[in-house]
Amino acid sequence: MLTIDGLKEALRNAQSEIEANKDTLTDLDRAIGDGDHGINMSRGFEAVASVLDDDYDSLGALSKKVGMTLMAKVGGAAGPLYGSAFVKAATAFGEAKEADFTLVKSALEEGAAAIKARGKSEVGQKTMVDVWEPFLNELNDADDYAAKLDQLVQDTEDMKATKGRASYFGDNSRGTIDPGAMSSAIVLKAIMKEVG
Repeated sequence: MLTIDGLKEALRNAQSEIEANKDTLTDLDRAIGDGDHGINMSRGFEAVASVLDDDYDSLGALSKKVGMTLMAKVGGAAGPLYGSAFVKAATAFGEAKEADFTLVKSALEEGAAAIKARGKSEVGQKTMVDVWEPFLNELNDADDYAAKLDQLVQDTEDMKATKGRASYFGDNSRGTIDPGAMSSAIVLKAIMKEVG
């Protein structure tokens, strides 16, 4: 079950992982983007960490606060995308104080749909959608979440970007992992670890 405290723990773990991988995320984004993804994600999740000591009476309230914080604090495309995901997930969580696997999955599916709608992106365009949608499509509670997410991130390396800033690089975008895919895997791993 994912509790309110469990989601807070997941977000703290996501923040420390993003911090640990900030330079890698920035290097990946420098190769096929504008080089600010690591810095932006670090800033955003630092802001998220600062709201986790507050009290929340539901998973929905916490998820919405996280989403609004990310929209306000993360620059670039990532802020609105991650922010929308958490705000939309909040609708699925609603007033629940804890969520079983099925509810967590449907909340994350709402988040994935929000990312697709906001970014006008589909699977195969070398974006964070290439992690979110395939991961959730086949997700069951017996999965090795971490291995599955790592593989989806790796799969973006050979893709040609056709969406976002990376699409300007055309065929040269091949050979680099998508930074949004990597940060998505960090966030989803942290959440799924707490569902366990």
